[in-house]
Amino acid sequence: MKEGRSIKAMLVKKTIADIKLNLNATQRAYIDRWMDELKAVWNFGLELLMEYQLNKYYDELEKITGKPVKRVKRRLAKKPQFIDSLKNEKGKSLPNPLYTPKYLTGKQKVKIQIAREKRQKAGHSYSVHIPIQRRLKSDNYFGLCGCITKEKCPELCKNIPMAFVKGVLKKLADSWKAYTKLDKKNLDRKLPRFKRKEDKIKSLYSEISDCAVRKGDKISIGSCSKTLGDLKIINNTLDIRWGDRKASTVSIIKYPSGYYLSLFGEFEVDDLPDSDKAIGIDVGLEYIISTSDGQQIDPPKYYRKQQKRLAKLQRKTARQYKAGENKDGKNLAKTRAKVAKTHEKIARQRKGFNHALSTDIVKNHGAVAVEDLNLKNLMRRPKPKKREDGKGYERNNAKAKGGLNKSFADASLGQLTGFLETKMKTPNREFIKVQPAYTSQDCPRCGNRVKKSLSTRTHKCLECGCTLPRDVAAAINILGKADFVRSYPACTGEVKPLKDFDKESAQEELLDKSSRLLLGEETLETLLVLTSEPVTPKKKTRKRSIHSQPAQTVNAGYTQLTLWETG
Repeated sequence: MKEGRSIKAMLVKKTIADIKLNLNATQRAYIDRWMDELKAVWNFGLELLMEYQLNKYYDELEKITGKPVKRVKRRLAKKPQFIDSLKNEKGKSLPNPLYTPKYLTGKQKVKIQIAREKRQKAGHSYSVHIPIQRRLKSDNYFGLCGCITKEKCPELCKNIPMAFVKGVLKKLADSWKAYTKLDKKNLDRKLPRFKRKEDKIKSLYSEISDCAVRKGDKISIGSCSKTLGDLKIINNTLDIRWGDRKASTVSIIKYPSGYYLSLFGEFEVDDLPDSDKAIGIDVGLEYIISTSDGQQIDPPKYYRKQQKRLAKLQRKTARQYKAGENKDGKNLAKTRAKVAKTHEKIARQRKGFNHALSTDIVKNHGAVAVEDLNLKNLMRRPKPKKREDGKGYERNNAKAKGGLNKSFADASLGQLTGFLETKMKTPNREFIKVQPAYTSQDCPRCGNRVKKSLSTRTHKCLECGCTLPRDVAAAINILGKADFVRSYPACTGEVKPLKDFDKESAQEELLDKSSRLLLGEETLETLLVLTSEPVTPKKKTRKRSIHSQPAQTVNAGYTQLTLWETG
């Protein structure tokens, strides 16, 4: 391993602060109307980008053929159910050949075929060819801003502040760039979609610098301050979370629980203190993280805790929807709002837990190694299995896999590893992703490969006698695979090199070197007296706060620690 580079004293970071707003009825009405009208701006900008792409195709076609090409785009004609110009012998209108319902009888198919033949004889086409214009000079943010202005598009931009119009065009340009740019990260990106009537834009984004002006417990936003006035802040935590720094971008976001102000800027903060500790982390469902120094933290399972409440509210929603004649009734809207607020609460709880967990790991460790998992593949549905006789399908455990996928979504492992990767991007921190192959199968003591099923949660090596929880053994292997730039005394002691063990078992190694630092001498002597038989689980008691959970004995010579006890 190479020696570390010089570390800077200060670091420029980007921070977002979400502050809840207390808006009056007039302010809420203006914001909702702007969000609704910005859908037309998005759709017109996307039409211009697709028109630019089609012109680019025709330009390349003319270069290849050397002949001018007729530039037209094909658009389907309107699809009424009946055509008044085509009538049968009795004088009734024939059905439109383009309008085809899901289920047709034999007589309906014959009628549609007759109508199709008569329409072709009359010279009617199924599509309309429209000439293509060249209105966009470049398919980026500046090209869209030059084409969509109040002078050129007065109907679109008449009632909306131009700062928010440019914010929508910025998001559209970024989405279009990700679609057209060919690289490994954007292989699955699809064409941006047009906004339908049911779709919603839930944020007003402004990129104008120095547009947010603070006035005590109120804040005003640049160009829309004349219309909206001053926005009142509910919880005055802006001084603690933001201070007097300048915001480069400002957003008003609509959540089910209300409206929030999001500030984004760059400012200098102190670097994290240097740490010579390296750690390997194995993420999972039984324990959200298992570390190479012996810690295992239970997942919070926020969605599972709220599942009964959600089921009750969703049954009530279905009952109100079936019983009520008015599908947009007030009671139905209130129940739907409760469902949305519950989902928002779950997401905020999960995000807060992952932030606290990742921040504690980053503060106490100089290097972190995790598995490079493809979580999208882990959450795929099982493939259908056809029977040998070709009649029907066999059972493929889709129901059990659905519950497993729900647990993956509830754990939010991708968000946790993403927070770790983002927070470790400092000069005195290292973050490495290693290949996950055989990390849970190889023995961390002798390197012997011990094959085991997913239900086997304990690693037992027959060659060296190493016995460890499966996830802890995987975390040690992950740390052993990591190739950091700087040298670290591995894992709060001297766990590396992994193959040079002098103890009889891996528990004694962990207890001697890691637990002596974490637990103290008295607790260590108590743990060493334990036998090799697993401890019988205690009866369930009332749940305590995650900040005050005691250490629980999992098996012989091994102790499960919570994150907040080791700090």
